[in-house]
Amino acid sequence: MRLRSTEPVEQVYTIPPPAYGVEDSDILAAANVNVDPLIAVINAPAERLAEQARDIQSTLSALRRPDGGPPGSIAVIAIDAVEQAAILTANIAVSAALSGLRTLIVDMEHSNFIQHRLLNMSPRRATPEDMEEPFAFVQPTNIRSLFALAAPLQEGCTADGNPLPPLAERLAAISGHFDLCLVDASHVADLAHAAGSADCAIVAVRRDETSTSELKTAINKLTMLNTALIGTIMLI
Repeated sequence: MRLRSTEPVEQVYTIPPPAYGVEDSDILAAANVNVDPLIAVINAPAERLAEQARDIQSTLSALRRPDGGPPGSIAVIAIDAVEQAAILTANIAVSAALSGLRTLIVDMEHSNFIQHRLLNMSPRRATPEDMEEPFAFVQPTNIRSLFALAAPLQEGCTADGNPLPPLAERLAAISGHFDLCLVDASHVADLAHAAGSADCAIVAVRRDETSTSELKTAINKLTMLNTALIGTIMLI
């Protein structure tokens, strides 16, 4: 059985039109920022993609741990929706920054740093060993309150032969300095590696392509990996 929704079928991820349908001073102020046209939050704020990003951003901003603090880091994991999930992640991060939240988006080498390309910037590359002090590799973007971190592959061993710690452990040192920390794990094929990139996860699925059995398998694996699943997103 394939996952379906009642939403009308339409192409959400086409190049957005130049006209603005939302009168918002922060969005209009950011309109001249040189980013990819697929950043709909800036280029076409009235489009469905921009609305979806703002809705998800509002939900994530309201999340709290039992102690009242925000979740440390949130990974976006994709099933059959790799490119769409990466584009949505970028729009969520930009929406959060435009709303005044100090936001960090963590880009993965698996995607050839797609988030940096969408934001029209070059990644400051680091080695896994460099990630012991990740603050040195956090870059400001052209968008106020939005920062980017290019995360190298966390595979293999350290110089002394010990396994590399998961990315989530490295991010723990800096995530508390941000209101929202999003990890784009959309291109990470290994679910265990994707789950280890953050404290909790969102799973993005593709309508009419992702099966319920695939989603159940992913949820079961996340449970076994002790990764908190905070929601699923269906993409058209």
